[in-house]
Amino acid sequence: MEKKSTKSFLGGVLLVVAVIVGLSVDSIGAKEDNFFADVERMETVAAKIHQNYVEEVPSKELVDNAIKGMTQILDPHTSYFEAKEYEDLRTQTEGKFGGLGIIISIRDKVLTVMTPLSGTPAFRAGLQSGDQIIRIDGVSTRGYTSDKALTKLRGEPGTEVRLLIRRRGEAQDQEYLIRRDIIQIKSVPFYGVLEGGIGYLTLQQFSQEAGAEVEKAVKDLLKKNIKGLVFDLRHNPGGLLPQAIEVSEKFLPKKSLVVSTKGRVRNQNKEFYSNSGPVLPADMPLVVLVDRSSASASEIVSGAVQDWDRGIILGDTTFGKGSVQSVLQIDAVNHIKLTMAFYYTPSGRCINRAENFVRGGEDVDDEEGEEGDDEGGIPVPDKGKDKGKDKGKDRDKDAKKDRAKTDTATYRTKGAGRLVFGGGGIVPDTVVLRNIPASALRALLLKDMFFQFANIEYVRLQKRGVKITADYAPDEATVKAFYAHLDSVNFTFQSLAQAQFDEFKKRSGIVEDSTLKDNKNPYLEPPKLSAAEFGKLKAASERVDSVLAADSRQAMRQCEPEIKRLIRDALLVREFGQDHESVYRSKLANDEQLAAALRLIVDKPVYTRLLKVGAAKPAAAKGVDSKGVSDKAPDGKKPAK
Repeated sequence: MEKKSTKSFLGGVLLVVAVIVGLSVDSIGAKEDNFFADVERMETVAAKIHQNYVEEVPSKELVDNAIKGMTQILDPHTSYFEAKEYEDLRTQTEGKFGGLGIIISIRDKVLTVMTPLSGTPAFRAGLQSGDQIIRIDGVSTRGYTSDKALTKLRGEPGTEVRLLIRRRGEAQDQEYLIRRDIIQIKSVPFYGVLEGGIGYLTLQQFSQEAGAEVEKAVKDLLKKNIKGLVFDLRHNPGGLLPQAIEVSEKFLPKKSLVVSTKGRVRNQNKEFYSNSGPVLPADMPLVVLVDRSSASASEIVSGAVQDWDRGIILGDTTFGKGSVQSVLQIDAVNHIKLTMAFYYTPSGRCINRAENFVRGGEDVDDEEGEEGDDEGGIPVPDKGKDKGKDKGKDRDKDAKKDRAKTDTATYRTKGAGRLVFGGGGIVPDTVVLRNIPASALRALLLKDMFFQFANIEYVRLQKRGVKITADYAPDEATVKAFYAHLDSVNFTFQSLAQAQFDEFKKRSGIVEDSTLKDNKNPYLEPPKLSAAEFGKLKAASERVDSVLAADSRQAMRQCEPEIKRLIRDALLVREFGQDHESVYRSKLANDEQLAAALRLIVDKPVYTRLLKVGAAKPAAAKGVDSKGVSDKAPDGKKPAK
């Protein structure tokens, strides 16, 4: 009986491996590898473990870890999904689920509503940004993760969920009974007419409705007699291939090649063409905004627009996620998302960046969320007998890189024959980098200070009779209240000098640090000082602390214009929700890449010249590129410096 069950188990292992790895036996020559002999070897190892290991190991655990081990040597976009993980994947790609329509997160260890989505059950019930969810259906949310909360909040449309909400400014917690509904995630959260009569459209994701939403938005903007269109694909991680083609159709002539795929299996070599004529008139200026977070379907669209010389690509070089994944069913509940091919733009450029095809090395970021090594990225010395193993890892990583060589060739666009470059990702025609916020501002954002303050100040403003409108600007009382809030939560901004000086104080013994007691390094002992010497050192340290603290306060004050803007944005989100037009317009008003796009559209000579003779260059320029984009605003005036 034992042999029979083991044989059945191993047969299952063999079947799973055959499904995962042996998808294209017709394309693998016998001389290239010994697939079935290697599978038999794995079967033997599994049998030995299953029969002889000191403790019983469940067969499911063995198989699951064997599969995960196989996927770890592949690219970061290949993933094995059990039942719940596959359902989550479907939710993300299909864009529909039964829920309440709120974005949640853990803030101060409490499940918190970040924002309700307009038109959803949560929005209609009156949930607000900053609300704390204390109980779900009578069960405390203490210790909940966001994933666990989502599982409890989602369910069949028409069913009800009971929430106990704690809201700042309210004397008692309030209970809400909300009926779940199908939540349609908007692909186009905002579009409108900006200064100078130029249309703006942002695409957030390529869900099933992306093409239809883009078409509706473009048609609505055309009714308002726009003079050009800025199509924003920044921070768009991509999505469905059919929607990438459908979105591209809105800008390209009928029967234009949009993208092709090439893989090892013959049926993965395909070409995809636009099936309908463009919605945006061919003579209307188009600028597509991209950045390092634009990936996959975003790169297909921007690459097609660039290769057909239909518009100008502006921003930063895109991510370079140009691989095709197919979800293959393993059994009744389990699936695998497997990379099958690469995407190529109409001119023949491979979108995939070589380094995005490497997985498993210590230096490689894994976008699937795999944890790093225990050393926290700190190099560790070789450990004798392990040196050979480390070299083996390096060889494995090099072999993976060899499977996807960097494309250093140049290409010509399909229309004007402009020079464009390989190497992965889409290199913009005009490279405009966003300004990096000052260190003090980054510290405030990292600690979520604006969101926290908005939830407190909003109640105060209501009591003062101040109404948050699209034209709201923080007054001096609100700014002072913000600084007071920073003091109340002991927020400190440390400059690099302060951080390094704090380390010096620990090493010198001025500040007691328990971690130094366990230090085994003889070169890190604190100095041997007399009481008088130590007193002088401590007094000098206090003077340095005072100077550095004043410097930090000054750095914070220098950020005050940005601080006021971010206070305003946070309060607008608190009043309207993050997908409201007022919130988008407020953020776009200070967007340097958008400003460069608007200037480019109204400067017709430069726009036309870029499409005829411009070449995409990987070199970055701050503000606008070296091709002479006008620094005039859409109204013809010079912007204020």
